[in-house]
Amino acid sequence: DLIIADGRHQSTDQHSYRVGLYSDYFEEDMVRMLKVRAVKVLPRGTTSSGFDGVKVGDTDEGQYRAAFRHIETSLTAAGTGFNRVVILMVFLTDMDNWPMFNEVYREFIADPPCRAVIGTTQLAQKTLAVEIVECVAYKVAP
Repeated sequence: DLIIADGRHQSTDQHSYRVGLYSDYFEEDMVRMLKVRAVKVLPRGTTSSGFDGVKVGDTDEGQYRAAFRHIETSLTAAGTGFNRVVILMVFLTDMDNWPMFNEVYREFIADPPCRAVIGTTQLAQKTLAVEIVECVAYKVAP
């Protein structure tokens, strides 16, 4: 992929302190980005709610999957995908579900971007378990 090519990095070869699926940093090579006419894509913050505002998913796992599907829909509409995501920030209401969240995350994201997962006590709707608050991806300009 000419846009993301070698942009994801780890700060050290020692992986002992890493417990999540993420890159330490992403280098945005502006010269290459200009040559391939890369465009930054910023989907809106997304929960597991559908367009009608009703929660999708009866379990936290179902909500995680729904939120990723919503982001996937936005990325696809913009002409890109999870393979070109470089930053992801997520709020979870139950950090005990960290392993379950990571399993769902792996279903959608093979090459992990820079990522932060933050525990919170509540989201805008009390029944929501997840919000993907930031997602940055790239695509090639038409």
